[in-house]
Amino acid sequence: MATIEATGGLVMMFVLLTLGVQLVVWGIAAYGGRLAADHAAQAARVHGATAAAGHAEADLILSGTVGRKLRDPHVTVTRTTTTVTVRVVGHAQSVIPGFAPVVGVTVSVPVEPDA
Repeated sequence: MATIEATGGLVMMFVLLTLGVQLVVWGIAAYGGRLAADHAAQAARVHGATAAAGHAEADLILSGTVGRKLRDPHVTVTRTTTTVTVRVVGHAQSVIPGFAPVVGVTVSVPVEPDA
């Protein structure tokens, strides 16, 4: 009876450990998405900048700093006369087979006024 209880306890401990690691990996991917969105918004908000400049900045951050922590990232940068909105969507790396949590980050900042 003690062997069955110990085996059940070990399985439960392994499941909780795996879930914890998946949560940490998702958090790292979400941080990377937030970092890319923040940098893109700041690049696109300055006077004379374009949405393409923000998109290029997000691509630079995602390919360099974030790397493979955020898989299949998709960046959308929208610049109006008053605001810049950046949306980064991707998937965290999978620790649990067949489960890739979605990461979605949206950042909106005001456009820098004309001097």
